[in-house]
Amino acid sequence: MISSVVGFDIGYSSCFIGIARGGGIEIIDNEYSKRDNPTYVGYGACTDGRKMALSAKSQMSSNIKSTVVGFKPLIGREFDDPLIQQNISAMFNDVVKQEDGSIGFRVDYEDKQLVLTPENVTASLLVYLKTVAESKLGFAVNDCVISVPLYFCDYQRRAMLFAAKTAGLNVLRLMNDTSAIALAYGIYKQDLPAEKEKSRLVVFVDIGDNDTQVSAVGFNKGRLDIKKSLADPQLGGRHFGERICNFFKAEFTKKYNIDVDSRARAAMRLQTECEKLKKTMSANTTAIPLNIECFMNDIDVSGRMSREQFEELSHDLFERLRHLLQELLYNAPFTVEDIDAVEIVGGSTRIPKCKTIIEEVLHKTCSTTLNADEAAARGCALQCAILSPAFKVRDFAINDLVQSGIKLVWYNPDGTVGGDMEVFTKGHVFPFSKMLTFYRKDNLILEASYSSQIPHTQTVIGRFEIGPIKPAEDGSSTKVKVKVKVDIHGILTVESAHTVTKVQVPVEEEKKEEKKDAKKTDKKEGEKMETDEGVENGVNEENKSNENEGDANAEKIEKADSEEKMKVENGADEIISEDKKKPKMKTKTVQNPLEVTSSKKGYSAKELQEAWERENSMISTDKLIKDRLMAKNAVEEYVYEMRDKLYSKLEKFISESDKDVYLATLSKTEDWLYDEGENCQKQVYIDKLSELKKVGDRIVTRYNEAEGRQGALNVLGSSLVHIRKVLDLINAKDEKYDHLSEEDIKTLAEKDLEFQTVFNDFCNKAASQKLHEDPLITVAQINLKRKEFEDKCYPIVNKPKPKVEPPPVPAEESKEGKEGENETPMESTDSNPTPEQQQQQQQQADPAAADPTSMELD
Repeated sequence: MISSVVGFDIGYSSCFIGIARGGGIEIIDNEYSKRDNPTYVGYGACTDGRKMALSAKSQMSSNIKSTVVGFKPLIGREFDDPLIQQNISAMFNDVVKQEDGSIGFRVDYEDKQLVLTPENVTASLLVYLKTVAESKLGFAVNDCVISVPLYFCDYQRRAMLFAAKTAGLNVLRLMNDTSAIALAYGIYKQDLPAEKEKSRLVVFVDIGDNDTQVSAVGFNKGRLDIKKSLADPQLGGRHFGERICNFFKAEFTKKYNIDVDSRARAAMRLQTECEKLKKTMSANTTAIPLNIECFMNDIDVSGRMSREQFEELSHDLFERLRHLLQELLYNAPFTVEDIDAVEIVGGSTRIPKCKTIIEEVLHKTCSTTLNADEAAARGCALQCAILSPAFKVRDFAINDLVQSGIKLVWYNPDGTVGGDMEVFTKGHVFPFSKMLTFYRKDNLILEASYSSQIPHTQTVIGRFEIGPIKPAEDGSSTKVKVKVKVDIHGILTVESAHTVTKVQVPVEEEKKEEKKDAKKTDKKEGEKMETDEGVENGVNEENKSNENEGDANAEKIEKADSEEKMKVENGADEIISEDKKKPKMKTKTVQNPLEVTSSKKGYSAKELQEAWERENSMISTDKLIKDRLMAKNAVEEYVYEMRDKLYSKLEKFISESDKDVYLATLSKTEDWLYDEGENCQKQVYIDKLSELKKVGDRIVTRYNEAEGRQGALNVLGSSLVHIRKVLDLINAKDEKYDHLSEEDIKTLAEKDLEFQTVFNDFCNKAASQKLHEDPLITVAQINLKRKEFEDKCYPIVNKPKPKVEPPPVPAEESKEGKEGENETPMESTDSNPTPEQQQQQQQQADPAAADPTSMELD
């Protein structure tokens, strides 16, 4: 099976698809030859099905309520989230609150109302993007990398994975937008400093349509390290566009006494025109006019805005950008003088004021070496190629940062809090794993949550129950080791847990067991040497040694060489001293795995199955609708095509009376298509097309026969002329054909006469043929007769002459020839014989003696 290498960048307003092909990364185009795929998903009646991307955007004005736009920020969010309420107020869809508090879009689909979550809509879009990639690659797409904003929390990242699984995709990594952009920038650089040298520091500023993300990245050969990252989820291009819309809404209310917000279509038209105005102002300093015809109540509206007015309206937004950049420098592990370059990406970085602020704060000229729209998709495709075994890519490690600290809280048997500790601090590298040690007499319940503020109401990540745990034989607490990890997607997981018990074994018995252990694999031996803190992506363990220092009541990470152990039981620490070793006894450590039960909110296996079944049902419906529309379009296309040809090249091949009847039939079919035949089954269209072709195909056949008839007759005539010439040469006793037998010559003469009669008959029928009548003879018949004639005559004409055997040479002459052969080389050194002499010598010589090979052997 061919492994796919695909990267998806799903933005607020547009998506891009990157694939690995031809030794590089390519951003592919869709069926409309556009690389930009609008983030629109439209749901329609049973006759229309779903519309995706550009087709959904083009029909939004007629299906505004059931076309979902701007759903990316709502993934993994709750309806009552204050940030979400701001987004919902600007949407044209019917957004509802579901029973579990999540968000739902009420749309009309297949003549019924359906409530879909943002994850369901995202899955539908991913199915479309997957189809586009498959059409370009030529094989199925399974593995991929998807970009997400760096501020997405655990719940939102799991929501994106849920949507991808619903679409049938295996996500190798959820990659932060700025990390993908940094990878696309750094992997091709050949002049990066060595691993132990000072890193090249590049700041990436990504101002998209919905948010702004900033990351400072250090580059060395073969790696990139995110030094610091920040984001503002409410600072993007659409927020600048809203300021322009609000300005004109107020102006039109004053000037024309109309309420734009009262009509969704009018608000949508104004939004589109304001977006065009914003882009135009970025390239012009003069005031730009805005004109919309028949805007509302058949009123034409107009207005004007200059760049100065726009910057004044958006002053607070520009200040938020300035504050975000200043916060990046505050308490950062670098100074502004350490910055080597500033790369800007995202569509809204084209706003001149944004560039000015970036240069003022970071003291560097903005660089645009990366494609502002496609950089993230390229980075995702590169990451997929690195992770895929199907491609050989140079190693390039990516060390990203946790955007918020993560703490664990454990509970006592009575339900009270036993303690807590911050396992991963804000800015901790991920992916990264840690081994924690607990002392328990009963099951361990851990609750993970964010320790610092996040732009989400869901701060609790989830609960994990570890068990069964029982007291030790002496009634003391059992030692439990738990491995927690922030995985490659940025999601917290409890990977494994096991108990550790020490057993006293006699030395002799231990020696026997050591012999058995020597036969075990290296993998099992490695498992016994597991450390308390795991390291991934080459992060130095020493630099992370202080990560797990907690309170006095917090459970401690056990050290292998420590002489004292800390035991946490019911919130109190107890000191456990090691017993003195008994003589002739040895302590052996035994590990017993424990079961980890995770209870994270939402996205269960049952929910995934239901979403997958719903999506596959929609895919099947889309296919049926597509086939039906193709059949309908085939009928419509045939009607227009035949009507046009009946007045042009097919006009002579149908009588006037038949033409009038057939044209009337075509017009009747056209009317039927837009009336009763608007929404028929596929087979109805197929039958209707067959009826039209019964007459149309006969007309087309007459035209094709008339076009090819004369050429076929010419070829047959050429074959007859050729055989006639051969017969003339035979009658003239030409030695070229003197080897032919009488029977062959008789056959040629008979076939020539027979097919000359056929040819004359064909010519007479062709001469009497009327163009508007069915052909008396067909091109196929003429070609068949020609083949029959050539199969009979050409083997005779091309028969080769028999070879003539040379006469036998007498024995005496043969001997003389051999003697002369021996003298020839000596004579040739003194004089060169004339051509006549050479010919005479060859006639007298033995053929075998004349062979140069035999001379060499002699």
